[in-house]
Amino acid sequence: LTVLDPAVGSGAFPMGVLHKLTLALRRLDQDNTRWEQVQKDLAMQRADLAFDTQDRQARAAQLTEISDTFGRYRDSDFGRKLYLIQNSIFGVDIQTIATQIAKLRFFISLAIEQDPDLAADNYGIKPLPNLETRFVAANTLLGLGNLQMSLVSDSVTQLQQELNTNRERYFHATTRHKKLACKEKDKELRDDLAAELKKIDMPTADADKIAHWDPYDQNASADWFDPTYMFGISEGFDVVIGNPPYVRQEDIPNKASLTKLYTDATTPRSDLYCYFYARALQLLRAQGVNIFICSNSWLDVGFGSSLKRHLLLNSHIQAIYESAVERQFSTAQSNTIISVIRNTAAKADTPTDFVSLRDEFDLAIVDPNRRRTIVKDQHTLLSAEKASGKHGDKWGGKYLRAPDIYHTILDKGGDKLVRLGDIASVKFGIKTGANAFFYLDKNKIEEWDIEPEFRQPVMTSPQESRSIAVDPTQLQHQLFMCHKNKENLVGTGTLAYIQWGETQGYHTRRSVASRRLWYDLGPKELSQTAVNLLVDTTARTFFTSYSVLFTHNFLTVNGETVSPLQLCTLMNSTFLQLLLNITGRANFGQGVLEIQTYELANLTIVEPGMLPEFDEGIFRATDWDVLSPSPQRRMIDDAVFEALGLTAGERDAVYEGVRELVENRKQRARSAG
Repeated sequence: LTVLDPAVGSGAFPMGVLHKLTLALRRLDQDNTRWEQVQKDLAMQRADLAFDTQDRQARAAQLTEISDTFGRYRDSDFGRKLYLIQNSIFGVDIQTIATQIAKLRFFISLAIEQDPDLAADNYGIKPLPNLETRFVAANTLLGLGNLQMSLVSDSVTQLQQELNTNRERYFHATTRHKKLACKEKDKELRDDLAAELKKIDMPTADADKIAHWDPYDQNASADWFDPTYMFGISEGFDVVIGNPPYVRQEDIPNKASLTKLYTDATTPRSDLYCYFYARALQLLRAQGVNIFICSNSWLDVGFGSSLKRHLLLNSHIQAIYESAVERQFSTAQSNTIISVIRNTAAKADTPTDFVSLRDEFDLAIVDPNRRRTIVKDQHTLLSAEKASGKHGDKWGGKYLRAPDIYHTILDKGGDKLVRLGDIASVKFGIKTGANAFFYLDKNKIEEWDIEPEFRQPVMTSPQESRSIAVDPTQLQHQLFMCHKNKENLVGTGTLAYIQWGETQGYHTRRSVASRRLWYDLGPKELSQTAVNLLVDTTARTFFTSYSVLFTHNFLTVNGETVSPLQLCTLMNSTFLQLLLNITGRANFGQGVLEIQTYELANLTIVEPGMLPEFDEGIFRATDWDVLSPSPQRRMIDDAVFEALGLTAGERDAVYEGVRELVENRKQRARSAG
């Protein structure tokens, strides 16, 4: 068994693998006899592959060393751990300090297994192994050019084997003299290998990289990674496991180069961990397994669509696990999932398990009653992904977070359901680029005597209205809206205000400088309904019979074939709260839900024309908390439930489903505290 962590970090995952494999060996082979024989067989195999008598003699000495190790530590984990580290566990990280920390943790884990013998030399403590060839500092995502050490000849094969043999010898070297001899031999073999590779037309730059990579230089990090050359693993790893780094797309170094290497699995907007998923498949042997714990965002956001299609077409996504109640990393700002992916082609009926853990991880993972599993086959997932276009399907929302009642409603709704974007336009609110200039309060309007034609009522925050119905006269701000040139404003307070703004440097800001007139926001569509962009517990869709403007804290929804009141009724129903909590982005870690325009437009909603047109007065109520439904909420809910044909039990399930989604989202945030 060979296990690789492609982003070692603190070494937690390799250490966890070591502990679990040690536990397995302890239970399968209590007296270490079978494990000892495995190590002797491996030593003999290496001896058979050796190229000179000296290597065979070294292997004979190693057989004696194996016998001595297990002779003294027959009932201990020392022998188990020592040879697991030698043969099974490997790690890579681009940061040299990370590999140093990982090696230190392994040293300590081995050291604590030894018992001192006060009468023996060095108290009987065996020298610890040299781990430079087990944890290397390198860029996992970049191979050695495009060749990946694929050019071979008899000489290249022999030199590669000699390098592997020398590095195995170094692993067990116990004296400074032996270590130096191995290092010198390594340098000599690297130079010879580079020369041979140049002879068979490997690019000089790649061949020189081989010669210059020194695994014993603790301060050097290679800008490439090749498992065959660095670890002697040519058939791929059995397991690639880890926690890929959380780096947003705008912070990825050399992103353009990486995107070209992984063009099928990523887009320029992909976060860094997406590249690690694609790389993991390259590093696995056939039927090998990739297990990552990472951000859940790729399940639901647009850039994840390329990755999902790549995995569906090139592997078997066996399972995805997400906790509904806790976060795996209390210090991370993202919510996480655990994915299990096998390196084998999936068929149309190959299943994927989406597992929602409904209790603490240790309890839910072993108790089926504490988790829910939804199974979808490859054909269903791939078809839905393709149909969803560039934004992709919502795996996290639909299959992990959605309560059972969601799927019941989809089944019962039929032709009563329509896509919101097909009956209304959904747009992002206004971004000014300089809020302090464009948001006008009463004092600023009076101070500069800004004329009414150049200002428009604007709602800047959901906190400005306690009720759904918005009274424009009660809004705290008006938006500066001027489309005229300065020469047409002579003598106005508006011109004086613009000139004052320029003395403050607003006109030089990058966010406004590209406009023809820096102070001109352009024509803006007035709206009667708008949804708050960020949701704590309750999403509110505000309504005004007097159209106003809404800022970037809202998404505006303007019905094209439906009345604003009917649209407002539907948008404030608990049914919509259910959809928003399923569809919105719940990966921010502070318990906040964010809704994007395309997510809102893609909601499958009840045809608003099927609803009664309530009097505007119902929306003047101030209590709309989704966790404690008020009489007004229940009144509009009943109209929506009636249109859907839901039974009393199904209606209760909607309320319970929303409550569960909201409380789980908030609980995950608290678990990070």
